[in-house]
Amino acid sequence: MSRRTNSSLIGGITHTMPLQPFTEDTPMKSTIFLTALIGALLMTVSPAMSAESVHPHAKELKNADGSWKYTNKLINESSPYLLQHAHNPVDWYPWGKEAFEKARKEGKPIFLSIGYSTCYWCHVMERLVFENPKIAEQMNKHFVNVKVDREERPDVDDIYMSATQMMNNGGGGWPMSVFLTPPGASGENDPGLKPVFAGTYFPPTRQHGRPAFPEIVVGLSEAWTKQRKAFVQQADSVAKAVTEHLSEQYEPGEVHPATVERTAELMMNSYDSANGGFGRAPKFPTPNNLTFLMRFHQAKPSDEVWNAIEYTLERMARGGMYDQIGGGFHRYSVDARWLVPHFEKMLYDNGQLLEAYLMAQSIQPHRKDNELYTRVAREICEYVLREMVDETGAFWSAQDAEVDAMEGRNYVWTPDQVKAAIKDEKLAALALDMLGLDKGSNFRDPHHPDAKPVNVLYLDRRLDQVAKDHELTKLELLAKREQIRKLMMTVRDKRKQPRTDDKSLTSWNGLMIAGFARAGRDLQEPKYTKAAEKAANYILENMRTENGGLYRTMRNGKVKINGFLEDYAFFVHGLLELYHTTGEGKWLGSAEAFTAHATREFAVYDAQKKPAGGYYDTLADQDDLFVRSRTTYDGATPSGNSVMVQNLITLYEITKSKDYLDQAIGDMQAYAAPLRRRSQGMANMMHAAIRAMALAPNRFPRGDLVARAAQPTLNAPVVALLKDKNINLKEGGKATITLKVHKQFHVNAHEPGVDGLVGVTVDLHGITGITATVQYPKAEKKKFAFADQPIAVYEGESTIEVVLKKTGELGITGQPRLVLGYQACKDDACLAPANITLPISLKGLD
Repeated sequence: MSRRTNSSLIGGITHTMPLQPFTEDTPMKSTIFLTALIGALLMTVSPAMSAESVHPHAKELKNADGSWKYTNKLINESSPYLLQHAHNPVDWYPWGKEAFEKARKEGKPIFLSIGYSTCYWCHVMERLVFENPKIAEQMNKHFVNVKVDREERPDVDDIYMSATQMMNNGGGGWPMSVFLTPPGASGENDPGLKPVFAGTYFPPTRQHGRPAFPEIVVGLSEAWTKQRKAFVQQADSVAKAVTEHLSEQYEPGEVHPATVERTAELMMNSYDSANGGFGRAPKFPTPNNLTFLMRFHQAKPSDEVWNAIEYTLERMARGGMYDQIGGGFHRYSVDARWLVPHFEKMLYDNGQLLEAYLMAQSIQPHRKDNELYTRVAREICEYVLREMVDETGAFWSAQDAEVDAMEGRNYVWTPDQVKAAIKDEKLAALALDMLGLDKGSNFRDPHHPDAKPVNVLYLDRRLDQVAKDHELTKLELLAKREQIRKLMMTVRDKRKQPRTDDKSLTSWNGLMIAGFARAGRDLQEPKYTKAAEKAANYILENMRTENGGLYRTMRNGKVKINGFLEDYAFFVHGLLELYHTTGEGKWLGSAEAFTAHATREFAVYDAQKKPAGGYYDTLADQDDLFVRSRTTYDGATPSGNSVMVQNLITLYEITKSKDYLDQAIGDMQAYAAPLRRRSQGMANMMHAAIRAMALAPNRFPRGDLVARAAQPTLNAPVVALLKDKNINLKEGGKATITLKVHKQFHVNAHEPGVDGLVGVTVDLHGITGITATVQYPKAEKKKFAFADQPIAVYEGESTIEVVLKKTGELGITGQPRLVLGYQACKDDACLAPANITLPISLKGLD
């Protein structure tokens, strides 16, 4: 997978790469190129070999008895990606001291190949280049060859991706192919590992303007031998530029509300009103941008912004990028219509999109697409539980885009296949119409032009329109849709399945734990909460370092690699969502502990060893990196920095400890300069800024957004007061809660009378063996334009009576407390569901 289409001239080689969008402002600081690089080898163009050649060297990899002919150092690794290459004829090493020492002793440069297990072009380069014994022989002769799973080592990936982009006018992607200096290249104390030449996919022979990989190997080997001084100078120049970029220090400043508003304006300027989404093809879901716009809409209501959010969420869920049969989202859409996806499925996408759809449902639960939001959220959860959960309860990482080197082979259909799967003629006709199969084929694998045209399933119109066209009610159609999905899933399950990357990453688990915890709360589905708890408990009990920190990755029970900033930040986010859902003190306690640990290990300090704001991505003692990076880019996943700030704000909201808010605002102020320069690339930090402005408006420059955010209607729509926190079970165990709702709001009653609405609840947490009986106030039924029937609500001031009674053996699990859950709404919009925690002191327990 790659980042954008880019033509670049490197050492006399012109090559075009299919690359993903890259929006961070990476300067081109290295313009020195080796004059002899590749040299006259490029004068002859070899015949092209296409990606359609599937495993052309497969027979050369096995002995006569079927055993593997080659086995390299990757055989001892746990990463599925590295293990895929363990029987290449290339003498691969994992990233580490053994490889570096070999390079030092033998005086050879390092070839670094970075990818991941579900990357299509990584598979192609393996089949056509790394499985070729003749090319492998060249590689082994001239280089020490190192493989890195970018998902295990995002730190290594970030550094060399920056180098790749600098040397390719902003372009980069995977597989990433980087040539490095060995340790000792310019003296005994030179740690080496500096990039001299970089690109992405290189074919075995010259093709479509791309140089052949063997030509690059020979050319760089000759440059190392004949022009070593220039080779090292080139590497030093690139490494210096990368260091300056990734460790750039900024002058602290104010975060101005105008910057936040300009960010929303810039996003809206790129909105595709015809298809939903932002920008042109290829289209990525980028949940950070969607949740930022939702928070912006809450602070400064805008029909234009909300309509863009609503239409984008609808079109993504209707498109082929969404798995209409199995649930869950594919990685991105190759076209502007969300129709044809890149078929890999990533845990981090689905975790974030789960939260995004639930957030939309909570903000506008009465709007026309409420059913769609909750349906998509449930289907994501069911997909993950079915296909992406380890026996330990931890979540797996990803599913491949290809089966037998064919993109999407497991997911595509023909009309005849659908008819055979469903059998019932009338139901099959509905399926063909609903899923776009009656409109002709829409997909042929671009890497196999002779393949038969097939269909990516999608919804060409809304389900309510489909129901109307087939003279069905919406409920009847939804029931038939479920029949169709089950019948087709039964057939699809019998097909050969894409490979699953079954390692568990702490950071990505944190995102999915957060999604499942919120789904359990918002959808009132206990099994989702239990899934989140099981994953979190596994990490807490089995993925801990000796000093109380976190490990990054686990596979088959084996944990390794000290966690990075994002592991702590994302996991704490999941823990905080679990606390919001369950009220259990262990989740809050762990969240606070890991936040403190991350602050100690990753925070940036000035020369006087005082916090300077912000965080490094890596630990201070990592000796296999030439720069300690501090990234702020919110892309496919948010940055560790922005999630740390979000967590600190949440911790302040829960605990009211001013230290958390001070730390969050200080971190944002440390990044005021990049927030101004590349605001769209820091959407999650902007999201955090809106929250902070609502909590501490006097800490920010004046502006319309701050004034709106600080209004009581957004700050405190509901207040709950406990008459007496001292509750004596021997004297009746009675607690009285006064509920005060701001005059511009109402809250849904305990039993609203309409499905899908979040009603007021009161639960007891922190102690077992005591039952809480709650008497809710009498509700007022009101008619709203969005509902067909009256809704029961509470307005103004009312009283909730709670009686606590000992019913079993007592067990203390945390601070005893009553947790009031509610959702505050206006006549046409709602805020997100929220909790108010009321600590209590229990007496008369003996």
